[in-house]
Amino acid sequence: MGCIAALSVLLLGGLAAQLAGANSEGGQILHTPLGRVPVGDVLMVLLAMTVGGAIARRKFRAVAVLMVLIVWLSILTVLVAMIAPDSPPPMASLPAMLKYNGAAIVLSLLAAWLGATIGETLANRRTKAAAS
Repeated sequence: MGCIAALSVLLLGGLAAQLAGANSEGGQILHTPLGRVPVGDVLMVLLAMTVGGAIARRKFRAVAVLMVLIVWLSILTVLVAMIAPDSPPPMASLPAMLKYNGAAIVLSLLAAWLGATIGETLANRRTKAAAS
């Protein structure tokens, strides 16, 4: 159930952001020397995995990180399939894509782990409080 909840929050959050007019060229992209960071997306991963961890209650951290890793592998697979001779430098090869998206990948994986940890902790506190 935690996985379904986390993926639902990610999908609904992405849909809400699109309907609200958020775009990748907007102010939510933070450019760093290590690559670009879509702050809104990282925060959405944190929220989604917190919800998932709270519902799963335990052993959700690895699942949360694995879900985000699968999403990133899917994104990179599609981008690699679209490489063309006239592709811009950040998208001209897999190493260039990893460099361009590296910070976003690492931060979203950390957000998944942290969110799952927060969710599990909140669920355990709620369970202990109810038992008292």
